[in-house]
Amino acid sequence: MSEDALKILTMIENGTINAEEGMKLLEAINGLEKKKQTASKKTLKSIRIYVEDERRNNQVDIKLPFGVFKAGVKIGEKFSPELQGILEEINYEEILKSIDEGATGELMNVQTHDGHTIKIYFE
Repeated sequence: MSEDALKILTMIENGTINAEEGMKLLEAINGLEKKKQTASKKTLKSIRIYVEDERRNNQVDIKLPFGVFKAGVKIGEKFSPELQGILEEINYEEILKSIDEGATGELMNVQTHDGHTIKIYFE
């Protein structure tokens, strides 16, 4: 129970407000909490893909809106059977689930056999 809800219940108990007024205040608090949760879910999120080639001493840093990234992966799956295997290998569905639950930060950090470092961040 939230601190505000406890204050309202104490006010009812002390007779500062009646039960009907307390109920209205509790409903208002509940509505505000739901709006905050909805607003945080609607926050624009992005994926940052960073690739570094140690041998050539160069790098690529791409930042995409998350929706564009997801659409690109779906399109890529249709044209590249190899991508489906890679997505299963890195557990793509689990990554999407953790992002939907609010995960942020580094999602992946891979060193390839040919000297590339690939890092994927969710912001």
